[in-house]
Amino acid sequence: MGGEQQLSLLPTPRSPARHGSHDRICETDKWTKVTDYLRLLRHRRFGLLLGGQIVSLLADALFPMIVVTAVAHQATGFSLAVIFAVRALALGSLVLFAGGLIDRVNPVAAAVIADAIRLVTLVVFALTWDGNLGVGALSVAGIIGACEAVSEPALLVIAPAVAEAGPDDSGPVYALLDVLRHGATVVGPVLAAAIASALGVGTAAALAAGFFGLSAAFTRIAGARMSRPPRSDDEGRTSLLRDAVAGLGLLWNIPWVRIMQSISVLHVLLAVGPWTVILPTVVLAQSGSTARYGTLLSAFALGAVGGALLGGKIRGPRRGIWAMMLLSLFGFTVFMPALTTSLPVLLIAFVLGGVGQEACDVVKMTAMRKEIPEKYRGRAFSADFFFSFAALPVGQLIGAALVSVLNAHTLLIVSGAMVTLTSLLALLSADMRSFSSQRAPVAG
Repeated sequence: MGGEQQLSLLPTPRSPARHGSHDRICETDKWTKVTDYLRLLRHRRFGLLLGGQIVSLLADALFPMIVVTAVAHQATGFSLAVIFAVRALALGSLVLFAGGLIDRVNPVAAAVIADAIRLVTLVVFALTWDGNLGVGALSVAGIIGACEAVSEPALLVIAPAVAEAGPDDSGPVYALLDVLRHGATVVGPVLAAAIASALGVGTAAALAAGFFGLSAAFTRIAGARMSRPPRSDDEGRTSLLRDAVAGLGLLWNIPWVRIMQSISVLHVLLAVGPWTVILPTVVLAQSGSTARYGTLLSAFALGAVGGALLGGKIRGPRRGIWAMMLLSLFGFTVFMPALTTSLPVLLIAFVLGGVGQEACDVVKMTAMRKEIPEKYRGRAFSADFFFSFAALPVGQLIGAALVSVLNAHTLLIVSGAMVTLTSLLALLSADMRSFSSQRAPVAG
C-alpha cells in the first residue's frame, strides 16, 4: 500500500490565468489556494468518505496489534513474520487482478464488499478465538490482505469522483487521503496497542470488525451517485489475468509513467529496501537507543504529511520538475545517517525526505488520473501500487545481501546518491518535466 503534486503554487483550473504566463498568480488564486482543503473538508460526501477512511485505518492498525497480543499470551510463540508475510503476499499477488475487477464493476460496490468481507472474517475470528494462533489466523491474514488489494486502488478511483474534482483538481483530494494515511502511521499503532491490550484479542477483533462495518456504510453513502464507467460490448469478456497484464501495459505505453515506474522500482530495490534494513542498525550503533530511531521515523512521517499537502497544490506545465526535485531530497534522508550523528541535522533530513517523497507521489497520482481514461483507472492505479509494493521485500533482501559485502555507511551513501541523481536525470525527458504525454494511452 508497494504503494499515488508545485512549489510555485500555480493557478487552479477553476481560476485559470488568462493573461500571460501560467506562473502568474492573481489575488483570487491566492485565496483559492488557502481554501482548497477547507472546501473539500466541507464537502458532505467527501467528508463521509474521509470519516470511513479514519475508522478503516484504525481497523487496519488493530489487526497487527491483535496478532501481537495473541502471541504475547500463548505458549507456542507462533511466528509473527509468517502471519504478516501471508497478509503481504495476498495483497501483492492480487492487487493487479483487483484493478481489472474495479474496472468491471462499480468501484464503490467493490470497496464496500471488501469492507464487508473483513467485517465477517473478523467477527468469525472473534467468536472462534480459542487462545491459539494457527491456520485460522493465517486465513484471516490472507483474507484481509486480499481485501486491501481491492480497497486501496478502489479508493483512488472513488475519492476524486465523490469530491467532484476535475482531472486537474484531484491533487488536494489525494493529498488529504495521504495526510490521513501518514497520520495513522503515527497515531494508529499506539492507539491500537492500547485497545488490544485493554480489551483482549477477541473483543479487539470484534471492534475492528465494527470499524470496517462503519467504513462500508460511510463509503456506500458517500459514493451513492457513482456508477461504473460505460463500456463497449467487447469489454469484460477477457479474463482478469489479461486485464491485469493490460494494466501493466497501459502504464508502459505512457512514456513519462514508464520512466517514473522504472525509477520507483529502482529506488525501492536499491535504496528504500536496503535503507529499511540498514537504518535501524546504523542508528542504534550511533545512539544505543531505539528512541532516536523512533524519533527519526516520526520526523519522516511528519514531513510526509506536509509533503502531501504541498503536493496537492503542485500543478501546471512544470509539475514534473518540482516533483522530481522534491523526490531527490529523499536521497539526503538515505545517506545523511552515514555522514553525521547530529540529531538536529538528521531530523531536518528526515522531514525533508518525507516532504519530497510524498509530494512527488501526490503529483504523480494526480497526473495519472488526468492522463488515463476513466475506464482504465482501476487497473492503472493497481499496477502503480504493485510496482511500489511488490518490489519492497526484494529490496530488503538485496539490502541484507549487500550489507554483508559492503560497509553499511558506504551502502547508505551510494544508495542515497543514486536516488538524488536518478531523480534529477529523469528531467532530461520533456514528458517527465511536465508529467504529461502527447501519446494516447493504449491498454494491452
